[in-house]
Amino acid sequence: MNTRTLGLLLVSLFYGVTIAAQTPPQGSSTPGPRPTQTQVVPARDPNGTPNAAAALTGTAVIRGRVIAADSGNPLRRAQVRILGTEVRVNQAAITDGDGRYEFSKVPAGRYTINVTRNGYVSLQFGQQRPFEPGKPLTIADGEVAEKIDFALPRGSVIAGRVTDETGEPMAGARMQVMRYQYMPNGQRQLTNAGGMGIPFGITTDDLGQFRVYGLMPGTYILSAAASMNGITTMMPAGVGGAAVSTISPATAGDDGYVTTYYPGTANPEEAQAITVGLTQEVSAYFSMIPSRMGRVSGIVRTSQGRPAAGMMIMVRTTSAGGMNMSGGGQIAPDGSFSLANVPPGDHFLDVRPGGPGRPVMAGGVATSQEEPEFASVPINVSGQDITGLVITTTPGATVSGRLVFDGTGPVPSTQGGQNVARVMATAADPGSPPMMMGMGSNENGMVDESGRFQIRGVMGRVLFRSFGPVQGWFLKSVTINGTDITDVPYEVRSNVTGLEIVLTDQQTTLLGSVRNSRGEFVKDYVLAILPDNLREGASPQRFIRTVRPDQNGQYKTQGLPAGDYVAFAAETLDQGGLFDPAYQQAMKPRGRSFRLTDGQTLNLDLQLVQ
Repeated sequence: MNTRTLGLLLVSLFYGVTIAAQTPPQGSSTPGPRPTQTQVVPARDPNGTPNAAAALTGTAVIRGRVIAADSGNPLRRAQVRILGTEVRVNQAAITDGDGRYEFSKVPAGRYTINVTRNGYVSLQFGQQRPFEPGKPLTIADGEVAEKIDFALPRGSVIAGRVTDETGEPMAGARMQVMRYQYMPNGQRQLTNAGGMGIPFGITTDDLGQFRVYGLMPGTYILSAAASMNGITTMMPAGVGGAAVSTISPATAGDDGYVTTYYPGTANPEEAQAITVGLTQEVSAYFSMIPSRMGRVSGIVRTSQGRPAAGMMIMVRTTSAGGMNMSGGGQIAPDGSFSLANVPPGDHFLDVRPGGPGRPVMAGGVATSQEEPEFASVPINVSGQDITGLVITTTPGATVSGRLVFDGTGPVPSTQGGQNVARVMATAADPGSPPMMMGMGSNENGMVDESGRFQIRGVMGRVLFRSFGPVQGWFLKSVTINGTDITDVPYEVRSNVTGLEIVLTDQQTTLLGSVRNSRGEFVKDYVLAILPDNLREGASPQRFIRTVRPDQNGQYKTQGLPAGDYVAFAAETLDQGGLFDPAYQQAMKPRGRSFRLTDGQTLNLDLQLVQ
């Protein structure tokens, strides 16, 4: 039995000290009190019931200890989570007073291990650099992996004060910390740097002060936004009553504040980056920029010409840091709405079903068998009010087709007359609202025992995918009346028939090891995989991949679509860096070409790119 350690190299990198990994003799155990009970989080099928695959048990054990990197003291109530990359296992444990945790009856496989604790940097097993993914831990049946230890550094802090243009404190301003990162479409944009261990929704107090903590060492962009931007709407009155406007006293009127980036600009490209080192606290003081807010009013009608009474209208802004729902409310009984304090810029008015007794929509897909309607209208606010806007909702299109299982194994069993799979339409473009349907007892997108399905309420550019705990089956192709649209966004404008989604049990597997220029095996690297001659217009997400090796230096990745690829191994790679077109162009010629066919297992050994 090999004993494993996180490798406190991350801490040595941060602190500039060397911490040796300890390897106890075979069969040794870790002394000390037993950890708290492990919490099992089972996967669930589309109907919300636990999936049988989640009940997998094994004979392996993973145990270790979590300490504070600066003091060496044990960290109580840190959360340790293991996620199976090959088996459906998702378990969490809380450390005890001595910082110890344990997972027992673990099935053999490869696992990612994450540790979080408030105020500390969140780490993954094998992680050695900020924002770098960790390594998988490979464990065999009956194996005891001990001393999987973590030393968590205290998180860095950005603290300061936000004021208005006169120096008065801005209470309730929402603070956001972002980082620049390349996205799958090759564009570099700001993304939310919040994550495990970093509190969400930090706001300024009554003195305008804020404190964002738990940050990795790195470079960030900081912004402040007035709470909900003060957007309000006409609310429906009671039966027989008149609609009244509910405007927050703090933001009433035509003046307000735009989202402001440190050190005081409305343009994120002019923001000044803030760099923090390990456990460092950096101060940031700035004033928000006042601006005339806009008023947007009009009426909303259904496709039958009736007032869209009780539906929800929201303001959505796609800008730096992703998509932001700024505020809104219910449409009045006569179909009218009035939004005050809408900040300057480009926005969308999203109309969705809502209110008592009405089905809820999520991202443009119906969540019940009724036919709820929706709309999404672009607007530009630039100092002038928008009045008389007429919005007409639509029930969207219905997409019908069949799911086909093409493989050598038995077709998955059905549950209650229905297959365990569900077909969904997902938004193809960054910034679009997620095309998510409710997973309750509704049948929208569910595959019946004959393989047929219907998706109601679809519109816009989408990708069609099959979801659900269908073990051992993977996407092979998506066609509409014989035309391949597997990874090509499809514009849905009217009802669609003839959609066919094919799943296969012939999964591809790529594995191997990496050597340096001296012929020595390397245990720390990032394997990068890029498609060769990707079809024009195709979405690249399924074809681009980064892989970290396990504790033995072996890498393994499964489920790549059949096709031609280029792979290379680098010492390190920034998060999202593989989506950088310039980086791809520079590294592709230095990689090794290979081809994968359906069901193929390919052993591909590489030399580290210096």
